[in-house]
Amino acid sequence: MAGSEFDLERAKLLVGEISRNLAALPADSAKHAQLRAEVDALGAMLERPDAHPAQVEERMKSVHGLFDRAAAELAADGIRAGNFLKEIGHMLGLN
Repeated sequence: MAGSEFDLERAKLLVGEISRNLAALPADSAKHAQLRAEVDALGAMLERPDAHPAQVEERMKSVHGLFDRAAAELAADGIRAGNFLKEIGHMLGLN
């Protein structure tokens, strides 16, 4: 994100919301296991006091890609994938 610092606090709020939504899926939902794992790893990274914005931004890009690939399935499961994709994309300067 040229010219501005990645907003870690905003990322924490968004990742928390995503995590809560994913937690509403059945625990045995293997089709979303990779997405859950990536969101959990991003959340853990954001909780570290020495979280580096550039590393968080890279992990956020990974989450965006996973969401993009799973958007239709997530929507069918009641997850607002489109809203999350839009917000992540905005934070990353993709839209």
